[in-house]
Amino acid sequence: MEQTQNTKTPYQDFTLLVDGKNAFPEIIRTIDEAEHSVKINMFIWRDDTIGNRLAAAVLQAAKRGVKVKISVDRYGVVLEKSEEVKKSFFHKTQTLTEKIKIRSLELFYPMPNTPKKAKDESSALYEEIIAHPNITIEADEFKADHSKYYIIDDKILIFGGVNVEDKENGADMQGRAYQDYMIKLYGEEYVSAFEKKLLTGENFSTDYLFGINVKKPVRRFEMEKLYLDMIREAKSKLYITMAYFSPLKPFVKAIVAAVKRGVEVTVMVPKNANYQNDSNMKTVKKLMKLTGNKICLYFSPKMLHTKMIVTEDWISFGSTNITKKAFQQLNELNIFLKNVDSEVKTKLMQSMQENHALSEKINTYKRIKYNAFAAFVEGFLV
Repeated sequence: MEQTQNTKTPYQDFTLLVDGKNAFPEIIRTIDEAEHSVKINMFIWRDDTIGNRLAAAVLQAAKRGVKVKISVDRYGVVLEKSEEVKKSFFHKTQTLTEKIKIRSLELFYPMPNTPKKAKDESSALYEEIIAHPNITIEADEFKADHSKYYIIDDKILIFGGVNVEDKENGADMQGRAYQDYMIKLYGEEYVSAFEKKLLTGENFSTDYLFGINVKKPVRRFEMEKLYLDMIREAKSKLYITMAYFSPLKPFVKAIVAAVKRGVEVTVMVPKNANYQNDSNMKTVKKLMKLTGNKICLYFSPKMLHTKMIVTEDWISFGSTNITKKAFQQLNELNIFLKNVDSEVKTKLMQSMQENHALSEKINTYKRIKYNAFAAFVEGFLV
């Protein structure tokens, strides 16, 4: 893992935000206190309760003179319209191709308790936002940008895995509690380092690293290597919790090799993921079988939307799943922190322990079932 020159004492300006219930109040508070600028880069922004609360905060900031720039990827409209309330805040119409993709997802992943159809309506709040001179919106470009981040007054950076949607703020319509992380970095130096990272690919600290996949201004896709480096360099422990976990050969090989050299490997996945559940099950079954059930495997009753890897040296979390699409097609963003004593680590370990306590431990691969055809199809989708 490449490192460059050192900066100040790590993590004293970092705050871990566990789940949307903690992340959204802090995000809205910082927008409410913004003085000159707000930048939001988002994958999914639904027209639901939290989506409208955030939009209202943005509008109020604009009304007091704050310049707001919002980028919401057109790629996300298919997911916005295929689950939960099936309403998008910014993508009010869909192309024929998008409608076909939406319907295909609805058929392949039927979700009880969700409306069959939902009409996107232009609310007064939406109309005010798109008409306000202090708000610039990019919502029509298909960027395949899966990253989620906020920059407030060029001194606050908040990013991680939480989309703007009610399920991230509690539970989805199937009753699954959602679990994920955001991190807040306070200080102009962090925002500057982040923006330079996006432009040049260079990290400006050895205490923390930004891991990115970006297509512009130059294509830099580094997350696959960074994840594999962590796994291959693990000496005593390796913890992986992953929302969507494909059986990619380099990762299966690296994890099996870690077990063989004596690393204690723990893997946690959702028991019933909203998408790609069969592919998840295929992956963990293969890992258990190849290691003689030596992996500590947990199935969480929560919809773990988390993407996290922890070793004795590093902690990483953010937007990046272990899937072919994440590594080859999507813009992604993760934080890499040294695994040292800090308030961030303490909160993270506490959250992990709470998740373990709620989860089911799987002792043998024979207990793991999945639909082979569905897993095969998912291999092409993700």
